[in-house]
Amino acid sequence: MKKFVSVLLAITIIFSLSVFASAEGNGFSVSDAVIVVGKNAVSTDLYAAQKLEYYLEKITGEDIAVVTDDTEVNAKEIIVGETNRTTVGFENPKNGSYVIKSDNNKLIIAGYGTRGTIYGVYAFLEDFCGCRWYETNIIKIPENADIAVESGIDVKYTPYFEYTETDTTSSRDPEFSIANGQNGGVYRYLSDEQGGYVGYIGSFAHTLVTYYCKAETYFDEHPEYYALHGGKRVPKQLCLTNPDTIDVVYNEVIEILEREHDPAKSMQILSLTQHDNQEYCECEKCKAIDDANGSHAGTMITFVNTIAERVKATGKYDNVVFDTFAYQYTRKTPTKVVPREDVIVRLCSIEFCFGHTLDDAKCDLNKDFMKDLSDWGKICERVYIWDYVTNYSETCCIFPNFGVMQRNVQIFAENNVKGVYEEGTYYIAECDAEFGEMRTYLLSQLLKDPYMDYEAEMLGYLEAVYGPGGKYIKEFIDIMTEHAVTNRKHLGIYQKSEETLYGMKNKDIKRCDELWAKAYEEAETAAQTAEIKRSEISWRYWKCANQKREFSRLRPMYEWMTAQDDLYDDIIELDIKVLGEGTRQREFSDCQILHYIRAPFKWTTLYDEVYWDFIDPYFMKLFNVIELVYWFFH
Repeated sequence: MKKFVSVLLAITIIFSLSVFASAEGNGFSVSDAVIVVGKNAVSTDLYAAQKLEYYLEKITGEDIAVVTDDTEVNAKEIIVGETNRTTVGFENPKNGSYVIKSDNNKLIIAGYGTRGTIYGVYAFLEDFCGCRWYETNIIKIPENADIAVESGIDVKYTPYFEYTETDTTSSRDPEFSIANGQNGGVYRYLSDEQGGYVGYIGSFAHTLVTYYCKAETYFDEHPEYYALHGGKRVPKQLCLTNPDTIDVVYNEVIEILEREHDPAKSMQILSLTQHDNQEYCECEKCKAIDDANGSHAGTMITFVNTIAERVKATGKYDNVVFDTFAYQYTRKTPTKVVPREDVIVRLCSIEFCFGHTLDDAKCDLNKDFMKDLSDWGKICERVYIWDYVTNYSETCCIFPNFGVMQRNVQIFAENNVKGVYEEGTYYIAECDAEFGEMRTYLLSQLLKDPYMDYEAEMLGYLEAVYGPGGKYIKEFIDIMTEHAVTNRKHLGIYQKSEETLYGMKNKDIKRCDELWAKAYEEAETAAQTAEIKRSEISWRYWKCANQKREFSRLRPMYEWMTAQDDLYDDIIELDIKVLGEGTRQREFSDCQILHYIRAPFKWTTLYDEVYWDFIDPYFMKLFNVIELVYWFFH
């Protein structure tokens, strides 16, 4: 049904665009109209009207007046938000719902909740005026002095998700976030006039023992508060059945609610989530609950339910909901305990394959996820998803998941998921390579509408960022997608670069090199060339790790060593500081021998053993000899 609605919406937009090109017929020119807001308009409606005025003036080159609804009715009006000119009804309204309607010489953009009208304005600018917010500093604003509104526009939109979150640099920008429908509060602050955000009170994740009942505070004197694992108390997880542990966490929760709770917010989330390790409690009480439920989620859900019930019993925090993880050892659904209505379960996809779609019946890894998603949906009112969309081991390398992203978001929507966090390269400021920002843009668009024209949006982004050569980069991405997986191989988020892109033949690799060369040839600006170079790093990294083309050991030693040195120098020049998260997140080594002869993920200080420093000066003397010999014969 959701797919049908989205297709209908797309048809409506296409039809509307077809009648939106000129001021002839029954319509009117935008430049001849005024923008109308209510005399007592709420701040979000005023903000939406101001943004509409700003962008329409940029598009048309004309001054567009903003007036209030206590003035005389104008012949041609763009009515924004709630006014005395209109009454707009919403079926099954959600925060962010909007309508865009036209009739004779009136255009109405109105929304529901704190974000509806704002979303409607940006949708109008995007779908009818051709604007796009691709990145923080890459915004497409067409010039068109004669944008026209025709009668008969009738767009109705309801958000698919109540909570949407992505990361990377652009995700931290309010303008990018609002334009692309991001409302999570972890990576952005949206003011009340901007529609606000869905915020977490306190910490966002892995809060137990790190934020609540901190091990550094309590473990020495009260080890019984913590997990009994492998026969001893460990400070890495809580004992979730200890009444004193529950009291400590409850009291700390109340303390933070007293400091940070905002009753005016539509919803605030408090995270009670396990730490990022496998050292769960095996004490007699915890084990009994987990055994009875067939899952370690038994103790976790029981614990979170208890805290939520006690907090709600105070009568002060009706808009607070509590979230916890279905993550690794708590991923499986419990058979007896059921989450309360005010408990969110965030199902995490960390173990799964990102080369096959989640509903690919041939992928054993993803069949497990689909069962978990279905099972949690049967017992939990609010299932959220924590999804992963990059290679955390070697982020500079290609992560060819573009072929599954759209279908996976559709699966979330079709299984009644309420919120989605797409975790990508949140450290992109230190590792800006590959296609992290494009992934963020596409995911933002998908979270707005999982059934949107994915190929068109990708091509639009590629052209805006890389210039006319973007079409060649699209062909490169298609080749990467084709070789992401096989029936027996998978794509994980800790994938070794040597195990990425299965079955690439020499002809495929040669073709990819040709595509990048053509992209460079068609670049029209220095900025486009720089963007091409930054993204091409991921392809060169893959070739280096797999000893292909210029990095092949079948070439003269001097040539492949020099190619590795050039790649290293370009990575440093592009201010890429780390190669990935965790163990790969180390500073680059000054030891030259590492980047001349070793695989690229070993170019950091993590692999800078003392003996390499000792060998380094002798190696460089040897390299000078190799260089002289090479040029003597060439």
